[in-house]
Amino acid sequence: MEGQYSEKVMEHFRNPHNVGEIPDASGIGNVGNPVCVPADTLISRNCSLGAIKDIGIGVKVLSHDGKYHNVSKAFRRIFKNRLIDVDIHNLGRVTLTPDHHMLAMKTNDLAHKYYEYKNRIADWYMAGELKKGDLAMYPIPKETLDIDFIPMGIERPKYDFKSKSLPVKVPVNSRLLKLVGYYLSEGYVRTDKCKGTLGFVFSHKEEHYALEVAGLVKSIFGIRVGSKRCVRNSIDITFYSARLARFFENNFGKGAMNKRMPHSFLLLPTEKQKYLIQGLWNGDGCINNKGAKYATISIQLAHQLKLLLLRQKIIFSFRRAPEYNMHKENYNIYVKEEGSLMKLGSILSIGIIRPKKLKNIHKCWFDEDYFYAPVKKIGYSVYKGLIYNLEVEGSHSYVTDAATLHNCGDIMRLYIKVDDKEVITDAKFKTFGCGAAIATSSMVTDLVRGKTVEEALKVSNRAVAEALGGLPKIKMHCSVLAEEALRSAIDDYMKKKQGKQAT
Repeated sequence: MEGQYSEKVMEHFRNPHNVGEIPDASGIGNVGNPVCVPADTLISRNCSLGAIKDIGIGVKVLSHDGKYHNVSKAFRRIFKNRLIDVDIHNLGRVTLTPDHHMLAMKTNDLAHKYYEYKNRIADWYMAGELKKGDLAMYPIPKETLDIDFIPMGIERPKYDFKSKSLPVKVPVNSRLLKLVGYYLSEGYVRTDKCKGTLGFVFSHKEEHYALEVAGLVKSIFGIRVGSKRCVRNSIDITFYSARLARFFENNFGKGAMNKRMPHSFLLLPTEKQKYLIQGLWNGDGCINNKGAKYATISIQLAHQLKLLLLRQKIIFSFRRAPEYNMHKENYNIYVKEEGSLMKLGSILSIGIIRPKKLKNIHKCWFDEDYFYAPVKKIGYSVYKGLIYNLEVEGSHSYVTDAATLHNCGDIMRLYIKVDDKEVITDAKFKTFGCGAAIATSSMVTDLVRGKTVEEALKVSNRAVAEALGGLPKIKMHCSVLAEEALRSAIDDYMKKKQGKQAT
């Protein structure tokens, strides 16, 4: 079947032979194509989304293993050609060069993906290899770091003798996290040189939320409601404290478009994060027996909520609504899948009763490490301008707002050691790429060891593929790359030999 590997391929993929470098190599072959994405591609970094063009060395980015790794290099180049647009159910779109690798699974030929996907192989596939129905894989963030306190970080002015005393550090517990959720959805601050207010606005039907916020602020910070106004169909409660206002501004943003969580909150244990979700959804979300929705005009907050839901293994879909008349561009997160809706209802202490269905179609799902979502559509667009890429330490991958990408295409470096009789006595490789690329690199080094240079030149890509028990059609290019790497190494050897003879 398409996308499946032979046992021999899997053997060389899992336990590759001859990996490494030859320090005094007689010849070195380098083959492969640079791969990139457009400048405005959004990358999941350690506390927010950022355009790839703005991400530099030392920034931590989310990788395919669910952990954050340092960017060690950043690249850019001019590109004028076709790019591929991959639309992924529930997650969005990623645009990239055709040979850029995505973490995916070939399942477009399966009628019942959920029941059969475990028999398929997850691998790095070039975007040009993917088809409608294949599964894109998005990592569940794995790093967890609990914190007990967050520092207030706002010193009391020297001549301030009137303002209410505030704690030096604030416990990071259910009360604070729920209050922060309310602030991210419904809160605002007004700060100037010596004055400041923290406020929350709810609809007239949400007075119980206003009372809850008043109780939370009083119990955490010891500050009572300063004023309460009922204007039209809303309730506006304010707390007079410049230091408290600046605490919320510094840690959670000011203005609806700039709301965000600090990175430390994204690493909290999932049980604690449930209280953040409670406050967020009570403020700007809705839920009933048919589904749930959350809306915000902060793309950073929308992305962070996606990460929280991934960690709770709640299936969601993400939609970007363009600016329209007086409405700004906004970002909507929907939860409709039955199990996920009931899980969200449990977090919000709301009972969900769904009518029984005749069948349950699993379009998206989780395992322990990934969220699986099918490719909805493949398209093409012409692009002219700068495109970018990142080298990431350790993982060699980074995550956009919609997909998981390798930081290179299939890139092979092949080393050969040749003796005086022109026999290849040693061959090693270093390859970045998919399983087939690693397997073909491993096999070609096995095939040429002990052969003369003349014999090695006769090793074809078909010979490599046949020695592996065959390759899927979409992976035959990997055997071609292995042949090209071998020929490049031999060419390098011949040039060095001619240079020595000339001297």
